[in-house]
Amino acid sequence: MENISEILTHFNFTKTRKSKQYLISFFNQKTFNKNQTLYIQQKLKLFLENFQIVDLYEIRENRISAIQKFLDEIDVTQYNYLASIKYREYFKEINTNISLLIDFFYHFGLLLRNFQKKEICLDYSFEIDKMIAFINSLPINEFYNKELEFKTRKGFLLKIMPEIESGNFDLFWDFFYTFDVYASIAKGIKLNNLVFPEFNSENNFAIENFYHLDVKNAVKNTININNKNVIVFTGANMSGKSTTMKSISIIVLLAHLGIAVPAKGCNIPFYDSVFLFFSVNDNIKEGYSHFAQEIMNVKNVLLELKSKNCFVVFDEIFSGTNINDAAQITVNTVNGLSKYKNSLFIFSTHLNLIESYLTENKSVVLLNLECYLENNELSFTYKLKEGWSRLEVGKLLFNKYGLNDLLNI
Repeated sequence: MENISEILTHFNFTKTRKSKQYLISFFNQKTFNKNQTLYIQQKLKLFLENFQIVDLYEIRENRISAIQKFLDEIDVTQYNYLASIKYREYFKEINTNISLLIDFFYHFGLLLRNFQKKEICLDYSFEIDKMIAFINSLPINEFYNKELEFKTRKGFLLKIMPEIESGNFDLFWDFFYTFDVYASIAKGIKLNNLVFPEFNSENNFAIENFYHLDVKNAVKNTININNKNVIVFTGANMSGKSTTMKSISIIVLLAHLGIAVPAKGCNIPFYDSVFLFFSVNDNIKEGYSHFAQEIMNVKNVLLELKSKNCFVVFDEIFSGTNINDAAQITVNTVNGLSKYKNSLFIFSTHLNLIESYLTENKSVVLLNLECYLENNELSFTYKLKEGWSRLEVGKLLFNKYGLNDLLNI
């Protein structure tokens, strides 16, 4: 899933464009560390405990931009009586920006000081306390909501100049944007009523009543795989294979990012890397055809497997080559990858001729999305079932949508 926009939309409540860039970067991670993931979990739980405070906080992006521009450009040596007379509009702008800065830091400092239950995540609470100390070191509280004279404003600028030069404001802005990201994700968790996952070391992959966030009134499914590491999905077009695979993939990705997931419960192994290959296309930049890109995807996974445990999804693998080649190399790929017992691989395929080869592999679980054909009418339940689906509906759909008539066949 190279495009994470379908996930991001459920968690993007950021208040600035820069925060959104931080959010996108956060979601584009592909390698993970368990301690860091659990740390993110704890931070988000802290934000959820303080959700009412965070949710009510407002900031206008144009004010942030004005404050940052002001901090980047201010020159105290030019702030004098003579210049204030000669360049009235310039000084008026500086004075406005001083007021904006004081107002912003006063209210953001108040927000941080109001955080409760900091024991939920002591490490991040220490970061919060550091930012409170930084804000307190600025002459904010004493000047907030007061009419400032020229001398007072100059004194204010002289006090903040060392903080600008030392880079402390840069550290603050990084904290601020990251804070906005956590607040944004927490809102997505709250609005979608998501649950935090657990991780196990027993190679048990269990997700109860999972669903896709984009599907209204979604049919919920449960998957529970013990000591097997390859899942092969089969089934008719429109039966829900890709949606189900994406649902599982999104849950695994969210779990490893430290985010709560759309399911009743989730207890899965922890993987070092996550590869999601949906809608593979040719790579014009690198000069790869569709099939060559599929080959490179498998190669990249194999190289990663030398040192890491991986979660990998191949939707319609090797669809870029002829059916005979695809059948042989799909079996080879499944059998080869199944040797990596601490990783999990999910495939989907329409290659019915390889069923007997895959059932011989004890590491493979065959699943399908239930579909019925009665009186030439298709019925989809979107329920997950064990076994291989042999239902072929291509000709039926071809005729149903009138292509035979249009082609005069």
